[in-house]
Amino acid sequence: MSSDKPTTTTSSQVMDLQQLIAAPLLATVDADSLAARRYLDYLCTVAFESYDRQTGRTGPLRMLRFSYQSNDATGSRRRQIALPMLSLVPLPLLHVQEADFDFDINIMDAVSTREEEQFSFKEGKAVAPADDTPGDGLRIRASLAPQHSGGREASAQHSLTANMKVHVKMGQAGMPGGLSRLLNLAAGDAAGEEPEGDL
Repeated sequence: MSSDKPTTTTSSQVMDLQQLIAAPLLATVDADSLAARRYLDYLCTVAFESYDRQTGRTGPLRMLRFSYQSNDATGSRRRQIALPMLSLVPLPLLHVQEADFDFDINIMDAVSTREEEQFSFKEGKAVAPADDTPGDGLRIRASLAPQHSGGREASAQHSLTANMKVHVKMGQAGMPGGLSRLLNLAAGDAAGEEPEGDL
């Protein structure tokens, strides 16, 4: 007989409105970041003969070498060509440029999280409690409503469940000026960097 205690998992579709809207936005950012990491791994694997993911150090550039016979006015000679492998394969450089989200939301209730003022005997006056939470202390709890699929009965049911429609358009932001300058400095340093030891 097993002595493990059974675990109970509860699931609720009701959450704070800001969390409900932010969840797909954060998932999109995470997906874009994962695609960028996969692209970097693929790039370094194809471009270099060796690549250490922990240190970022790479080996020599992977080259494709071949020779051919060339004929000109001076006669026949054998030529050898070396091409970087990086220039011969397509690179999967993909990113999320724009994302649209449509929400049918059912506002359940609004809960005040701000505490009332209390009288302090030490200070001899009413003091407001310290509030570290952003906003005005109002939590709006909501859930996703089923999408409207057409028909009079479905439309009536939809009007009872969804009381807010939200459209969010997410796009690429411009690069901050400080980060742009930092990248320019890094590119300048990389051009004149001397290798440390044998590559």
